[in-house]
Amino acid sequence: MDELTKTKWQVKLLEELTPRQDRIEKKNSGLLTKFAGVLLLVTVVIVLFKTLGNASLFFYPVDEAVEKRVELQDRRFRVIGTPQPGIFETMLSGRQVLVFTLCTGDIYADVVHEGDPAELFNPGVPVVLQGVWREIQPPSVEKLLYSPNDGWHIETDSMVVKHDNDYRSDRAELESCSSE
Repeated sequence: MDELTKTKWQVKLLEELTPRQDRIEKKNSGLLTKFAGVLLLVTVVIVLFKTLGNASLFFYPVDEAVEKRVELQDRRFRVIGTPQPGIFETMLSGRQVLVFTLCTGDIYADVVHEGDPAELFNPGVPVVLQGVWREIQPPSVEKLLYSPNDGWHIETDSMVVKHDNDYRSDRAELESCSSE
């Protein structure tokens, strides 16, 4: 083997033994891809858990909401009941509100609703409301015909008229109020 061939052969051998940059990057990118995939999967699971946790439609009938009033006082909840006659509008802290009494069976709760009432909102037509308990007398409580006058009311900002099976609980139909 002549000297030139020997040198070419040594150079070629050294080139084969030299680590290639593209192989190193491929190793790291595989690890990075796996990490990104795991991170994406964890993010999707968290988002689904939060979304599905809030998506369930759970509400309390008025009697249960009154019974759990202290427990529910610090958080928003949904309540279903039948508005009673004597609904009126008034001003509260510069805001226009709707004041009425909601009931299930013989249990009543006063409601102060801020915002537009549902389109089909009327006494005797069950509604689902979302809001919080307030330990304060509603404004002009003396105008309410069926007020429990217990120093509490539900302050709501969301109202949906119960017009089909979408809002039924497992306890079957909503009990009619004793005032009806």
